[in-house]
Formats: sequence, structure tokens, C-alpha cells
Amino acid sequence: MRCARVLACLALLFVGREAAAQRAPFTWDVPGVVGVVDVTGEVIAQGIPVKMSAVRSKERPETILQHLVDRFLVWGLYVPAMAKQPQLLREPMITAIDTRAFVSYTAILQPNPDGTTTVFLGQADFTRGSSPASSLAPVYPGAKGLLHSQMEGARTLVYSVSAKAADVEAFYRGALAEAGFEEVEPLVFQSSQDVLQVRHSPAKDGALSVVVVRRALSAGEVARPAGD
Repeated sequence: MRCARVLACLALLFVGREAAAQRAPFTWDVPGVVGVVDVTGEVIAQGIPVKMSAVRSKERPETILQHLVDRFLVWGLYVPAMAKQPQLLREPMITAIDTRAFVSYTAILQPNPDGTTTVFLGQADFTRGSSPASSLAPVYPGAKGLLHSQMEGARTLVYSVSAKAADVEAFYRGALAEAGFEEVEPLVFQSSQDVLQVRHSPAKDGALSVVVVRRALSAGEVARPAGD
């Protein structure tokens, strides 16, 4: 029952998160593993596939937590400040986001009476959700006609949506801030590796045309930190 509650919480934690990329996938590395815990391999949380696993470690939660944070940062993942880390259980939790692959990683650390720690591991791939998705940037719910193109080092996403311009702007500010991007100019967002610009204009039938352009940082631009 305890295991099921932790896994359910872990699955729901990913709902609403969006983040993005093209690189070798992150792999978990928990120190002091002494056994594997049998859990459901993958669950679907509101249409988002969440891959689950768990291990038992001889190390204390604080040691494992620091190891995971260090590994996230070395991998170039965005690690929100602890004050912004969701804590849905009494057990310590840590979340990191791959801002180039739309994948979130969360670990929940459960101390055991015998001195070991059970580490529940989950990763959510938002490019595989049932709603419109793109590996380039978050997509406003209800988007239609997604088109991708690439030219001169930039990737472009275009779609239309029946929404107000202010709502689309608020969506991108919230989603990209959570994914580790900083708004450096109006609707221009920057992470440790990329610059993402959002533009919109009226389309036919009262819809809104949204254009998202993403490119890598140029040599003269100052990189934003990958973690806090």
C-alpha cells in the first residue's frame, strides 16, 4: 500500500510539466544499490507516460540526494531551487528537467527501518502524450496544424489555436519558467543552451497563429545557469 501511494504521487507529479532535445538520454545512477524493488514499469498520468522503477540503497537519503543533484547538474539538467521543489510526501523528493527533450526526472527517497533507503525513480516523456506535443517547445492545449521546419541553425514550430493572445503568452511564461528558461526580453526566453522566441498574430476564423523559433546560443551570448 505504501509503495502504491508513493508511485501514484510520483505519477501525478509529472502532470502539467513540460520541458525539451536531441541528445543521449539521461540514465539513473543511485549509489550503494543493494537490491531492485519490483514496481510497475510504466503508468499513464492524464495521458503522459511515466516510466517507473525503484531500487534499495545502503546509503542514507541525504547522501543519495546530493549524489543525484550532482549527477543532474553534470548532465546539464535544470534543477529548480529547493524552495521550488514540489514536496508531496514526507519523504525527500528531487526533480530535474531536461529542457531539450521534454523529459522530467523525479526521485523520492524513503528511509527504511533497517537503515537502507528505497529510491523511487520516475521519468515522464511529454513528447509521447495524447495532446499535441513537440520536441521543440511546449504546445498550447488545443493546438491544430503543427508544422516543423529547420533553417540556418534554427528550428521553427507553427500552429493555430483558438485562444486569446494573453493566455498564450501566460502559458509560455509559466511552462518555460518551469522548464528552466528565463525571459530576457518580452517573449524571448533563454536557458543554459538555447534561445526560444514566441510570436503570435491573428489568423482566420478568429484563431491565433503561433510561431516558436528555437536556436542554440551563439558564441557571444551569456549562458544562463542550468540549475539554481
